[in-house]
Amino acid sequence: MRAAKFFEEYAKHTALNLGQALQGLRYLTSHPDVDTRAPRGTLQHALLSTALRARRVANDLLFAAIPPHWHHTPEELVGMTSISLRRWFQYGYCAWRFTDTGEPRTDLDAHVDRRWDPRCQTRP
Repeated sequence: MRAAKFFEEYAKHTALNLGQALQGLRYLTSHPDVDTRAPRGTLQHALLSTALRARRVANDLLFAAIPPHWHHTPEELVGMTSISLRRWFQYGYCAWRFTDTGEPRTDLDAHVDRRWDPRCQTRP
């Protein structure tokens, strides 16, 4: 594998995972999946959300550090190179702004749940 391609894939994968980690820190005390277990704004909601987000932030940081080649197929890695580093970061940090195909959503309004990410059980 060419070194330049390896590092491009690694950098873009790291950008995605760092974006996810930062999104998790940004909304540390609130998570959409906890909304059904405790009312938003309560201490219980904050504690449950923090526990869930902390695990995910740790996971995101781990996956930001390890090479994507260890857990992604060559086909997945090929798809990674056609998208900019900046966009990969945005996919992680503000996933709610994009469709499942990676296109910017056109149906965003003031009520969109910015806490959402693709790992949430509920879809926006």
